[in-house]
Amino acid sequence: MKTDATFFCRAWIVIAYASGLVIGFSMTPPTLDNASEDLVIPVHKTLTITCRGQRTLAWAWPDTNLPGQELLGERQAQPRPSEAPGQRYALVRECAGLPGKPYCKTLVLSGMQGSDTGAYRCSYRDIQVLIDGATAASVYVFVTDPQQPFLQRGTGHSNGLETIFITRSSAQIVVPCLVTDPNLNVTLLAFPNPLEMEGLTWNSKQGWTLPMHVLDNMIISLVCQTTVGDTQYRSSNYLIHITGNEVYDVKLFPEERVELIVGEALTLNCTVLVEFNTGVDFNWSYPGKHQREALMRVTEAVSILSIQSANVSDTGPYRCSVITAHRTRTLETVVIVHEKPFISLDYRNGPVVEVTAGQKSFKLSLMVSAYPTPETLWYKEGKAVTQRPEFKSKRMRIHAGHVLEIKNVREEDGGVYALVLTNTPARLQERLNITLVVNVRPQIHEKEVAEPSDPYPSGSSQILMCTADGQPAPNISWQWRPWGPCILNNTKSSMDRKGRSDRIADCQNWQDINPDSAANEIELPEPTREVLEGREKIVSRLYIQNASVSVMYKCSAENKVGRDERLVYFYVTTVPEGFSVEARPSEEPLEQEPVSLRCTADNYTYEQLRWYRLEARLLQEARPLEVECRSVHQYASELEGRLAFCGPHNSWELEVHIPSVALGDEGHYVCEAQSRRSGEKQCLFKYISVKALEPPRYKRNPTNQTVNVTQSLRMVCDVEGRPLPQLSWFKDHQPLHEMSGIQLQDSNRTLSIQRVREEDAGLYTCTACNQRGCVHSSAAVRVIGSSDRASVEVVILVGTGVIAVFFWVLLILIFCNVKRVNPADIKTGYLSIIMDPGEVPLEEQCEHLPYDSSEWEISRDRLRLGKVLGHGAFGKVIEASIYSVSKNSVPDTVAVKMLKEGATASEHKALMSELKILIHIGNHLNVVNLLGACTKPNGPLMVVVEYCKYGNLSNYLRAKREFFLPYRDRSPKTQGQVRRMIEAGQVDQRGRHPPSPASPASSPSSPSCPQSFTKPSPQTPPPAVEKMEDLWKTPLTIEDLICYSFQVARGMDFLASRKCIHRDLAARNILLSEDNIVKICDFGLARDIYKDPDYVRKGNARLPLKWMAPESIFDKVYTSQSDVWSFGVLLWEIFSLGASPYPGVQIDEDFCKRLKDGTRMRAPETASPEIYGIMLACWQGEPRERPTFPALVEILGDLLQDNSLPDAKDYVPLNQSQSSEDDGFSQVSTRPPSEEELRVACNTLPIRYYNCVPFAGCVLVAPSKMCQPRVKTFEELPQELHQQKSVQDNQTDSGMVLASEEFEIIEQRGAMSDADLCHVASRSTECLTGSQASASSRHRPGFLSQLSGQTFYNNEYGQLSEDGRVCDFFSSADATCPATSDL
Repeated sequence: MKTDATFFCRAWIVIAYASGLVIGFSMTPPTLDNASEDLVIPVHKTLTITCRGQRTLAWAWPDTNLPGQELLGERQAQPRPSEAPGQRYALVRECAGLPGKPYCKTLVLSGMQGSDTGAYRCSYRDIQVLIDGATAASVYVFVTDPQQPFLQRGTGHSNGLETIFITRSSAQIVVPCLVTDPNLNVTLLAFPNPLEMEGLTWNSKQGWTLPMHVLDNMIISLVCQTTVGDTQYRSSNYLIHITGNEVYDVKLFPEERVELIVGEALTLNCTVLVEFNTGVDFNWSYPGKHQREALMRVTEAVSILSIQSANVSDTGPYRCSVITAHRTRTLETVVIVHEKPFISLDYRNGPVVEVTAGQKSFKLSLMVSAYPTPETLWYKEGKAVTQRPEFKSKRMRIHAGHVLEIKNVREEDGGVYALVLTNTPARLQERLNITLVVNVRPQIHEKEVAEPSDPYPSGSSQILMCTADGQPAPNISWQWRPWGPCILNNTKSSMDRKGRSDRIADCQNWQDINPDSAANEIELPEPTREVLEGREKIVSRLYIQNASVSVMYKCSAENKVGRDERLVYFYVTTVPEGFSVEARPSEEPLEQEPVSLRCTADNYTYEQLRWYRLEARLLQEARPLEVECRSVHQYASELEGRLAFCGPHNSWELEVHIPSVALGDEGHYVCEAQSRRSGEKQCLFKYISVKALEPPRYKRNPTNQTVNVTQSLRMVCDVEGRPLPQLSWFKDHQPLHEMSGIQLQDSNRTLSIQRVREEDAGLYTCTACNQRGCVHSSAAVRVIGSSDRASVEVVILVGTGVIAVFFWVLLILIFCNVKRVNPADIKTGYLSIIMDPGEVPLEEQCEHLPYDSSEWEISRDRLRLGKVLGHGAFGKVIEASIYSVSKNSVPDTVAVKMLKEGATASEHKALMSELKILIHIGNHLNVVNLLGACTKPNGPLMVVVEYCKYGNLSNYLRAKREFFLPYRDRSPKTQGQVRRMIEAGQVDQRGRHPPSPASPASSPSSPSCPQSFTKPSPQTPPPAVEKMEDLWKTPLTIEDLICYSFQVARGMDFLASRKCIHRDLAARNILLSEDNIVKICDFGLARDIYKDPDYVRKGNARLPLKWMAPESIFDKVYTSQSDVWSFGVLLWEIFSLGASPYPGVQIDEDFCKRLKDGTRMRAPETASPEIYGIMLACWQGEPRERPTFPALVEILGDLLQDNSLPDAKDYVPLNQSQSSEDDGFSQVSTRPPSEEELRVACNTLPIRYYNCVPFAGCVLVAPSKMCQPRVKTFEELPQELHQQKSVQDNQTDSGMVLASEEFEIIEQRGAMSDADLCHVASRSTECLTGSQASASSRHRPGFLSQLSGQTFYNNEYGQLSEDGRVCDFFSSADATCPATSDL
């Protein structure tokens, strides 16, 4: 391990040096202003050298003991700091750069001394490898000092002694007697023997260089000598010492990391093995070296470092450096001193670790830091690993370092593991769970069983299955390729292929399954999860509806750890079962007929076809059909036949032809074929039964007949024979042919004459012939009567036919008119927001509305369809993601309306009409806006609209009931947001115009409810709105309810301005989007109105009766004012938090009667008198007296800013108690409103819109204008006959139902007597008098004739019978039926 560490360190050094060299050689080296290599300066002078370069520079000088001072920026102008007496500094200051070399530094050294002689180097500061000419520039400076000719630094002197260490491998000796003057004459003296001068060289910068052989003269010391003036100087004496330099091994004990507790003693041992006579110096480096003394002792090249009482500050790296004359070796260890015992556990790569099944070995480990070493225990699913069978079988092992090793990883090894570390003396324990996920490569289970060898019959339906499992669950895909040669991928070698399957799988021409290009007619597979053999598996079924083309299918199962493939050779054959025989023309030929025996075998499966005929003499006692195929040749003789290959069907045909079959040819014939795969022989038997020829003979002869004129004549000639005889008829020996009035039927067996005439009398002969001969039989026919009577019968027949044709045409016309669907009725199924058909019918308007594909068309490639949001009888709405053209940005979520498969042309036209209407309406913040459409013919019609993530308002309010705060937020921030929203709405009112498709449907900065408001400016775009938190996480306040009402009114005001009528305004058709914005919608296609209990049949339409105004129910009148009535019911839904309207009330004829008479709903629990007053105003019986939507916008806007809403501190509910239906959702008042409540409700409404007089809730009383309660509510009348448990609100709203028997009674009501009217139904609350009944009959309105097929259902909507006389129970006792409205 130590060797590896040393090698690793050396490798890093080499890499660092190499990187430095690369960087150095890739740049321009620094330059010195003085271009000469050497400088000679007199002593006591000043040295100035300037260096320039491309990077930050640094200076180095020979005397390392001379301190330096660098002056930067403004400090250069300041005087040098005071120096100690006799102390010098090397000053480095910045200077101005030059183009290409912006960095510049000048070295200034004053008072030069002889000891300053040497090399001065300028280098780049951030480059570690210094090479002159590449990363550095240097100059050698001689400081001439006559008093010091030889260079001496430090404390050395001329009589000193220095040692020159050399090794036996050295080639030369350098005597470093350096001089301060390069022009001095220096001589070299040796002791005790003279020195041979041959081979010696002098260099003023290095000294004398001697070859190694001069030591042969036993020279011990050397000295350099020179003369300056008259004075002789000598350098230091140099002692030559030959030493070893090899360091063989260095060890530092302990070798591993050392850990100990504060106060314990630390001892490290550094041992070195060196060459003989090698000087060794130990140098220790450790964190506390400068703060404390450690006991070090050296013995026999062993250094021991001891610290008696270690502390935390002693933590760090400890290095032992072994230094010899020519080499230094350093070893390092880490010492960690802990303050106290501890255990620390953490994840290496998160709490979940993944491994692949089948891996030979996997080590599960955590990051563990502990001292002292704790006890280790691993657990799996709460059970100790050491107690598991995997550990006992040595498939699991616990290694040092708290590592759990799992060998031959299996799927069952996955689970939750726990590592528990315990330090019992210190009472410490830590536990950490880690989840091991074993990923399993996909495996297709159909590969385990033999593939079917038989071909697939042409035209048959087949199911190809692909069952796979794996972890994670694999994705299954299907591909196909034509049946033919395989072109292998160029990137894959075929040397390792073991068989055809592998080669076929690597073919290039595999194509994805597509219904348009899949050769055979298929249905796209949809993978499902199924539990098979106790495990959940992914099953994909490829449905081939019509096998017609031979192809190869490939099923691929893939997950992130692997892939598996299965090949299906889908060979289609026209040969039944791949092998068949037939006899032509039949298996029972007649004697002398030609017979062909044809044996057909599929070439893919069979070969070597042969025909045999079993010989009875060889069979003896054996039964023909029990003969084994492999031994057929022993009992039969082979027949010669014609073998032909049928290319289009890829099959062989072997045909044996018998020109004229004889009775002796009867017997068993066998076709033999050999299987290509198994080599086994298969046989098919065919028995030929030859029928002998027989002459014709009569079974029954024709008989003489006497008939009247105009009657019919029928004669039968019944003959048998083999073959069947050919029959011919003759009259008076003349051939008789079929003509008008004469018919020959049943192969001339029967002769029929219609309307016999006198000339038809005569002798009729029947002749029968075949190969064996002919026979004849005759009969006489006598005709009696006259032909005058025949003409009268012809006239009668013709007249009858004409009358029949006339009635048939009449019936067809009546049937077509009855079945024709009224185009306006289609609207109910698809569109609820419609154009006002005041002048032009709706269908004609849609025909003339334009669709500009350049503005609205969206490519289907940009849409990725997701889950189904809703579906109905004809269409569905799907959540989808829409991508930009580049597909690089984050997709947006939209809703896509489209038709179901099999939609009719009228349904397609209805959806296209909705698209055009939405374009005509334009965009508005509070309407679900159109984003685009896909109308091109290469795919389904799609209408793309906005997506509202919180769903419809009804469900949202129900879900938020537990989090409702029945008071408003009076914070200044919220109040300001309310004001800005109202102002934005007013700006929108003044500047409204139909937006273009390019304008956004809604903007994040658009005004909405008090959670997030901004004030848009007409000139500048509105600022971004602060990000609002999820609405599910915020409480619902009374202010939110008013805000929702305000937004709906504003959206309906917009629709009314665009001359659009909604007709189905309800909370279920209000969607809640982000930023608390509500949008009016009607996903007509997404709601199956034929199953939704909110919609009840009225003729061919289904109507939401609880939300409909009386004029809409009775007169089929739909206006914006009828939408105002529905808005009042919507207000009731909002302030009852999603309850169903008219709780506990049966939706029957009594309900409609009371509604018409002015009976209204009670105020919801959370509604204030002001809100309830708005509801009552919307429920005015006369449409003209209801407020308009612009008025409602202003009223609700004022109310939203009103300070009279209750705070949390003063909140008192309008109704002190509440009642709930069985569904738990409905909240209704249990008491009638008080006078004060109704007075406030009246007085809070602006007088310019409402007086207390028009609506039934109030009347003006005297000059006090007191509002008296005159509102009749459903709770005031007896309800004992209406008590019926309602089903859950999230399924349907319930009401009473009229039985079919009661409707029959109602339909007959007009025919009943006055007394009988009292017995109509047990639930009737009053009986009409005779006068009332007659008055009702006299004043029956015209709308009753239009209510076709209406019947009341057991829910909140009614259906009225077409023939029923409904006015009787809709008319009050003191009023007649209303006339049809002219609105």
